[in-house]
Amino acid sequence: ALCARKARRIMKALKIIGAIAVAIIGAWYLFEDYWYRKAIPENISLSYRISITSDSGLREGCGTAVYKLGGKTAEAIKEQGVKFFKESGQARGHSDQYYAYGEWMETPRDDWSRSENWSYELLCGGSISGSLYDDIVESGRTGGSYYSFTDEAVLMVIPDKKLVVFSHNG
Repeated sequence: ALCARKARRIMKALKIIGAIAVAIIGAWYLFEDYWYRKAIPENISLSYRISITSDSGLREGCGTAVYKLGGKTAEAIKEQGVKFFKESGQARGHSDQYYAYGEWMETPRDDWSRSENWSYELLCGGSISGSLYDDIVESGRTGGSYYSFTDEAVLMVIPDKKLVVFSHNG
């Protein structure tokens, strides 16, 4: 009887610890999504999260967030081209210069002519699925997508695939 009670207490403690662990992981998942969404300009409509990979230290970190482009944004970009991004100079959740985007440019990206440039940018925080990775790389090497830089990040919008890709290192 004593062993059975002790076993029940241990099982109860393990269930509580498991529930706490799930809650912490869920909270991190939501916080990470919130943080990345804030780094993307307001007029670039976001739908759902496709992939987030990150590797963070005490001071520095890197990662990539991929979202589905929301609403009718893809059609508006296709119609207006780079002019659509005239209002995409600042992240939606930050007013400081660190989150200010520079000039928006159309792909192909000259800096992606060598594979080590794009592979590090996209894989720093961990691997993303093969087909998603291939879609992003192909879109960066061909026309029809748009990108801009901050001091430590790159934002690429791929209207044909309805993707938004934010990658940071720093």
